[in-house]
Amino acid sequence: MSNPPPTVPVWSLHKDKYPQRFPVSCEFDGKNYRGNYWVAGKILTVSTGMGGKSRQVGSAQPEALAKELLTHMARDGKA
Repeated sequence: MSNPPPTVPVWSLHKDKYPQRFPVSCEFDGKNYRGNYWVAGKILTVSTGMGGKSRQVGSAQPEALAKELLTHMARDGKA
């Protein structure tokens, strides 16, 4: 009887197809919020357990844009 293979996330099997994710945080109304962001092509996406928000990167620094989007999500109650 052999052991079953370990369970791994599907994305980890295809790392070349999935963009690397980075942590992002902000403070809004005295509370700290955290999420993750990634860039796919020219689009930056911020994700939290309550939702996500995307925007074209343009000439903005990705980390600064991610923090801005997370702050907007916190303001809207989606972070």
